[in-house]
Amino acid sequence: MTESSDLVELKVEGLALDREQTPVVVLREVSGARTVPIWIGQAEAHAIGIVLEGKTAPRPLSADLLRNILDELRVSVVRLIIADARENTYYGRLFIQPENAPEKEIDCRPSDGIAIALRTNAPILMPATLIERIERERGERDEREAAEKGRVVVDTGETTVH
Repeated sequence: MTESSDLVELKVEGLALDREQTPVVVLREVSGARTVPIWIGQAEAHAIGIVLEGKTAPRPLSADLLRNILDELRVSVVRLIIADARENTYYGRLFIQPENAPEKEIDCRPSDGIAIALRTNAPILMPATLIERIERERGERDEREAAEKGRVVVDTGETTVH
């Protein structure tokens, strides 16, 4: 993924469960109102949730272990870029920088990257074009589901009323 000026900083708004009780991490623009939901596993939700609650695990979780290793090796987490989404799968790139060495880019699952970014205060970024595509696809899906249920969807600009 090439760096570009269209990257939008996101923050973790919270965790939720969908209708099937699958965890969803909700990201929100730092300087806006758009949101991006990403479905994640139970372990990743726990790793993210514990940080959001300001707690620590009695023993290091995988993300804690990785942060501790990076600290010992004097490697900084520079940023997480959630770079793409294809077929309901998100793709992330974690950027790290060893002391006195060039920055490195590492492929990661966004859920793991978020857990690490939260522990290292690294920014979470996403291309604006990806956020726009996700919103468009979500709106199309909502309209399809409403049509299947015989409901009318009214878009009020900020929220969708069913």
